[in-house]
Amino acid sequence: MYEGGTRVCACVAWQGHIKAGSAIAQPMHMVDWYPTLLKLAGASLDQKLPLDGRDILPVLTEGAASPHEEILLNTSPRAGALRVGDWKLVLNGSIGTAEDDDESPVPARGKKAARRKQPPKVELFNLAQDLSEKHDLAAENPDKVKELQARYDVFAKEAAKPGNLPKVPGYTAPKVYGE
Repeated sequence: MYEGGTRVCACVAWQGHIKAGSAIAQPMHMVDWYPTLLKLAGASLDQKLPLDGRDILPVLTEGAASPHEEILLNTSPRAGALRVGDWKLVLNGSIGTAEDDDESPVPARGKKAARRKQPPKVELFNLAQDLSEKHDLAAENPDKVKELQARYDVFAKEAAKPGNLPKVPGYTAPKVYGE
């Protein structure tokens, strides 16, 4: 959820359409490729379910601004992140890991139980001033936290619950799968 894991490079070449050597600093998301490629292929953007992504072709070819007001970087029962402009809200970033996202009926023990008992950790960063997310501004900007938290909550309510099954009591993954 932090920029070290979500801000990644991409390379796109399309002679005559995308200027060689250009760099784009606009926020985009992986899910934007689907509607963009659909449009390029002449396919319909009308789908059974609403698309999460946006057409980024104007960003790539014309230098247009990002089509996003906000970008949901992740939402799970315990953790998530939302970017709105230069602001980024991170909920339980260092606490809520994928392994904690199960809703197992089996009571957690040890470190896992201790993590679940912790109050939610809320962090706020201004990426224009702090791309490394070293300075949490949540305490200094409670109104911005409240605003972004409300926007995040809308996404979280729409999200499908994780489809993974609860872990079997006593299950231990083998050191090397298949052996």
